[in-house]
Amino acid sequence: MAADVHGQLELNLKEAMNEASRLLEPNSIGVLCRRPLIDEDCQEASDVDLLSIWDRSEECPERMAVAAPSGRVFVDVLWIPMGAMFDPVESASYRMLPHLLLESEEIWIRSRPAATLIDQIRLNAHKKGPWERRIGSQIGFGDEALREARRNLDFPSASIFYLQTAHSYYIMALADSLRQSVMGLQTHPMTKLRKMMAGINASLEKLITSNLHLGADPSPSLVALGRLYDAVSARCASQRPQVMNPRARGHYAYTISHLELGYREAVAEALIRRGDNANANYFLRFWAYSLSRCPIVLEEARNGRNPSFYVPYEPLKRSLLTVCPEIIDDLALILGGEITRAEAEESIKGTFTFRRSVLNTIEGRGLLPNLHQEGHAGASEGS
Repeated sequence: MAADVHGQLELNLKEAMNEASRLLEPNSIGVLCRRPLIDEDCQEASDVDLLSIWDRSEECPERMAVAAPSGRVFVDVLWIPMGAMFDPVESASYRMLPHLLLESEEIWIRSRPAATLIDQIRLNAHKKGPWERRIGSQIGFGDEALREARRNLDFPSASIFYLQTAHSYYIMALADSLRQSVMGLQTHPMTKLRKMMAGINASLEKLITSNLHLGADPSPSLVALGRLYDAVSARCASQRPQVMNPRARGHYAYTISHLELGYREAVAEALIRRGDNANANYFLRFWAYSLSRCPIVLEEARNGRNPSFYVPYEPLKRSLLTVCPEIIDDLALILGGEITRAEAEESIKGTFTFRRSVLNTIEGRGLLPNLHQEGHAGASEGS
């Protein structure tokens, strides 16, 4: 990107950051902005990522759009409960919270105690105890996704998606061990993975591309995503279930938002224009799965369950056949296409190989992640 264009883009994002921060102020204890402002993976579709500390008990994502000198800018807000930071040593072991704070700068904080806790969490982030617990939690989340892949072999493309999730958490653990950025690893990790693996283990990129069948043309998936969104929106857009727990309800509203669809489509289109099929497929699959969860968690909440937005009770196809069968074909196309059960089983084997290679690298750096500890979700990532 030319220097003058880069400078104009950064100025536009700064103006959007300041405007969004002003809008958040009435309900915030403090607002931070993730850096760098420009997304290295998809510069032309960069949004502004803000963290807003509040005094409620649950985290909540929110999508906004604000006016800036060069036009509308998307803003992604994650509301983080102050209560998640009261024990800075424990908080430093959470899966995502310390990274969100390490990779963000304060715009303003009205509470001195909050500012002190943020500084203490940052200081504890790479002390060996919290660091190893955090990496163990990330590996543990990956292992749960790997188990889910095996439970969904009757819907092979869904199995591939859960393997994608497992790879994301393993890459997150690897990035954490290398003290590198973990942002974007659930949605478009390939650029960061290539940089991490330079001079360490170049085979990991080939392995993840093979395991997840990432080389296919993503353009049909982008078209299918529009159809999938229309079908889910028709069922869910007017529904705001109050019996759902606040965290799941927040992710539900965030996902079903037409504004969020606009942002996701802009990023996918930019990745496709660049010829970055692997990241584009990764990105589209994550968002298609998120959309598919909306009718499922809605029905689970109506039946008296307390659903997690992302973590399923039942195999995906079984749930969808009950609540939203019309999206199954498009979802299958996006999540992996014409993948056979045998290919999914081979990808599961390849994922174990990927996991072992990641663990070898982490342990080679003198870190021994606790793989038997219950992971704390901390703050989530939806961008």
